[in-house]
Amino acid sequence: MSPNTVKHSEQHRGAVVPSRVGRRILTIVALAVGFLLTGMDVSAQGPADKPVSFKDDIQPLLNSQCVFCHVTGAENGGLNLGRRDSHAALMAASTEAPMARVTPGDPAKSYLIHKLKGTQLEAGGSGNAMPMYDPPKPFPKEQLDLVERWIREGAQKN
Repeated sequence: MSPNTVKHSEQHRGAVVPSRVGRRILTIVALAVGFLLTGMDVSAQGPADKPVSFKDDIQPLLNSQCVFCHVTGAENGGLNLGRRDSHAALMAASTEAPMARVTPGDPAKSYLIHKLKGTQLEAGGSGNAMPMYDPPKPFPKEQLDLVERWIREGAQKN
């Protein structure tokens, strides 16, 4: 072994003992396994049990993806997603489908989810998938997951 080779273990009294580098690697692996086994969410969003906030999570998403078109309520669908009226507008019945825009606790019965997934026609609705882009592109999965989680958690105005 050359002097520049990193050793991951050493012999000590007949037993193989991890070197300092080896112990660091073992510590990192142990922490990663611990996070996976305990179900902790180590992403930037924080712990998985932290409730989704309408004000902090959903409204900024609406501002970045939807408000460009849905700002007055005069648009197709009559949906105003401006800050002051957005939660109430989402809780109303859809004008395009025989279901509520958002059914608290049930993303599958929420027309908003069908519009974001592009399954609005199968759900008895009409029009295009949202948001509309030219050329069309799917709604970002991580954002869709967040909206679905907010709805599953009761679609609170928090």
